[in-house]
Amino acid sequence: MLKKVLFVLTVFSLLLLFGCGPSTKEFSGAGMTIQLNDSFVEKEVIQAPLYLESMNQIFMGMRESKSELASYGIYDLEDYINAVLNAHGKTATTHLYEDEEVTYYYAYYNATVDRDYGYMLFVMEGENHFYSMNFGCLESKLQGYKSQFQAWAKTVRVV
Repeated sequence: MLKKVLFVLTVFSLLLLFGCGPSTKEFSGAGMTIQLNDSFVEKEVIQAPLYLESMNQIFMGMRESKSELASYGIYDLEDYINAVLNAHGKTATTHLYEDEEVTYYYAYYNATVDRDYGYMLFVMEGENHFYSMNFGCLESKLQGYKSQFQAWAKTVRVV
């Protein structure tokens, strides 16, 4: 009997432990929609029209007109990610992610703003805009968040 009680308590404890994680929440703004966990909250900041943060990560998203960028010789996503990196004085290896539902270029880089931070920059193309988005965290935690950032990036939809 004691074994059955312990088994039931163990199963119940595991359900409580793993069943109460953050649920998915959709955020939208400036032509972007992303699904993150509900630990994120939207904040209004000057740096980005869509800015979300949790206790450990941030997301920033902005868009730029394709026609305006064409006047600078930027015509595709690869040109765009390189221009964004160059505009911020960053050198990073860029990668293409592509599946049936989403295509984006991405790169990882670091920056210091009072502390050392790590970022995943990724860019997407909409009908009339290019979109530049960043996930960020403490630099020391970037390696551990890379797969989560990739999973979240795959949920982004742009117009």
